[in-house]
Amino acid sequence: MFMSALWDTIFMLNDTYRDVSVFLIDNHIPALRFGDTGKPVVFAAGFGADEWQSSVMLLTFFEDLLRHAESGKTLSGIAVRKAFKKRSVIAVPCVCPPKMKYEGETLKPADLSAFAKYLSFHPAQMLVCVQDETGSVFSAKANEKLPTDSDTVAKILCACSKLDLLEQADSVGTRFCEWTSAHAALPSYVISPPAKDIAALPYTYKRLEETFTVSALL
Repeated sequence: MFMSALWDTIFMLNDTYRDVSVFLIDNHIPALRFGDTGKPVVFAAGFGADEWQSSVMLLTFFEDLLRHAESGKTLSGIAVRKAFKKRSVIAVPCVCPPKMKYEGETLKPADLSAFAKYLSFHPAQMLVCVQDETGSVFSAKANEKLPTDSDTVAKILCACSKLDLLEQADSVGTRFCEWTSAHAALPSYVISPPAKDIAALPYTYKRLEETFTVSALL
């Protein structure tokens, strides 16, 4: 049911907005692209088999981005149409389809091999994962392969979202960010909204809209 609704939303965005392109990662993970450069900021959500709130939040942001670009209006004070002549964004709303189960086992690269392979072979600016519940920003540990401003970006995300920086965490999204930073030399972050209740989603999204917009332009 969730994947059917997700695909309906993706097709709607593709039919409604002329500047969006839809593609598949490894023939089964849906992704959307907007913007004009070769090194996009990649947003990803839906890392757990039962997690769908983050997918809804990410698609809401992506639709807002498209709508404001088409209308020529600003989003969080940023002129989206002008900004994305030199920027691009890829949104991956469901990295782990519901049929994939993760029951607390240690994440291995093979668990998300299709997405990991994509990130390893397609240059990107950074990876921003959206994950449910903890109310924090997680930044993968700096290493010699990462840009020197990775820590600064984490501080910017914390300042925009008003969420605390989480230095250690054990979730699928955070473990994947650690792996991606080490193997794909890609700065990686997790934005984890504090609310999981469906009734709180609109409020939570509005609170983080500026954070997502700023992330897309970093």
